[in-house]
Amino acid sequence: MCGIFGLLLKRPLREADIALGREGTAALAYRGPDGHGEWFDREAGVYFGHRRLSIIDLTPGGQQPMIRGDHVLSYNGEIYNYGSVGNALRQAGVVLSTRSDSEVLLQAMCHWGDGALDRLDGMFAFALWDGAQATLAVDPFGEKPLYYATTEDGVYFASELAPLARLLKLDAELDDEIWAAFLSLGYIPSPRTAYPAIRRLEPATVMRVAEGVAKPPRRYWSVPVGTPGRGPVTRLSESEMDTLCRALITSLEGRLVADVPIGLFLSAGIDSALVAALCRRELDRSLECLTVAFPVGDVVDESAGAAAIAAYLDLPHRVLENRTDPKIAGISRVVDLFGQPSGNAAILPVDQLCAAAAQHYKVGLTGIGGDEVTWGYGKNQTYWRWRHIFGLPGPVRWAMSQAGRLAGGKAARFGNRIGAAATELYLANKNFPALPWLKALPGFDAWARRTFGGSSPLEYAVPLFDFDQVLPNMQLPAFDHASMRHGLELRTPFLNRAVVETVAQVDPRALLAFGQKNVLRRLLARYLPEDLFDRPKAGFSFPDEFIVDAAATPRPVQGLTQGAIDAVWQRRSEPGGWRSLALRLLSAEYFFGRERVAHS
Repeated sequence: MCGIFGLLLKRPLREADIALGREGTAALAYRGPDGHGEWFDREAGVYFGHRRLSIIDLTPGGQQPMIRGDHVLSYNGEIYNYGSVGNALRQAGVVLSTRSDSEVLLQAMCHWGDGALDRLDGMFAFALWDGAQATLAVDPFGEKPLYYATTEDGVYFASELAPLARLLKLDAELDDEIWAAFLSLGYIPSPRTAYPAIRRLEPATVMRVAEGVAKPPRRYWSVPVGTPGRGPVTRLSESEMDTLCRALITSLEGRLVADVPIGLFLSAGIDSALVAALCRRELDRSLECLTVAFPVGDVVDESAGAAAIAAYLDLPHRVLENRTDPKIAGISRVVDLFGQPSGNAAILPVDQLCAAAAQHYKVGLTGIGGDEVTWGYGKNQTYWRWRHIFGLPGPVRWAMSQAGRLAGGKAARFGNRIGAAATELYLANKNFPALPWLKALPGFDAWARRTFGGSSPLEYAVPLFDFDQVLPNMQLPAFDHASMRHGLELRTPFLNRAVVETVAQVDPRALLAFGQKNVLRRLLARYLPEDLFDRPKAGFSFPDEFIVDAAATPRPVQGLTQGAIDAVWQRRSEPGGWRSLALRLLSAEYFFGRERVAHS
């Protein structure tokens, strides 16, 4: 797990280019406090910088950039199945001289080309130079980010956005559609970023750069989708549950490989409890469980519930107190961690959790992605429960919504959620009741039609959108940037191709029809009594009101009038869409204000 920074220019390197590469690499030092390295070819215009967080093969043999013949690798991540991939390489006659997963990745790409990406179980973002061109690639789920800037001189890349923007002195700007997307979703959808010159390489994508010119990226894997059955829906059979459980165990076993101690992040929720149970009961691993308590503020404290789960599983348990006052962990920290505007304040408790855990461990095992893989979010139950209404023709839904508004009360609230156009239903429910405000944005209609214009029923489209878009654009960057800011690696067994492909073999209706998180609940019930985990989901929440209630009204930003901003601010204390919009506006105002200062 590391930080990488590099240059792929159209011309030979100058001394100033090498200095910039070194400065960009140094800016990522917190991602890799255990070592640093560089490699460059002046005539080819190539510079690779690397910061190392040593997890596997702690010897100098794992140092990067790694060179084998004409090939040079700078890599951030972990290849969990490097042992079996390495054995396959040896059987093919490839000589491996270290115990490093980095060498396995390098030699696999040399031997199999892009076909190697289908053999890997891991999280990664890497750059590989073969003497003539570079290959940039990202893991199937986008766990490890890779940003690249296209300029007149060539291509620059980095593990994080901010160093590229700052060192290249790039201007930030959001066009109308991306601005509407950000205010509607709370994140800037990849591959776009807040900087027109910078893109993020999307999940499961590989891209070539030759002579300083980036070729179009190519997807090497797509998330598979199960086919809904006909007739009555049935629960997953015990055989299907066994198959999923085996896939999770295999995934988990690979994620327990490390040459440093691993701590298990345990909340009182189902996903991390299942990871703990599989570790203990199936793999006989007694990892120390870590739960961070937040004695200051109103962040949910799950330490008591987690302690009960750990005690039942006979696992050691440590409660780490984080006393950072949420009132000072504000919007500036959110923007600093993401490097661009974001409405995801949940990054703040993750940041605080990782700060506490990094004092004891370099690797944390988590339950990240469980809800996305098994369609476990509570909102999915809502879309399933009301699928027949959401699936009605637009004019019928509109008439029902008008009747609900006349009736008032809960009927009016429900009417507001169902009366939107088909391309706006997801956004109407996500931002309730602020959709009319969003619809007034110049780029909203075109963006919404293009993004949500598919024909898939809403009850299936929403969980797939969460997996394809929200997870890699909002959730995973929060966990990566917050954890790596403290030199801590986070792993999860749920984000594994075999696990996802196993889930895709079942009728997706079975994921929705029998209650929230029913599949994971059934698995966990094999190991724990239900009274230990049958509680409402809390997750990594943060009281947004600590940020928005005390903040001054934002000034006009990105073409919004003061009147439009005031309309949001007057209702910012209301939970739901208005408070979310207020947080997004604060984030944008802070970010663009900071940019103006930086360029003044």
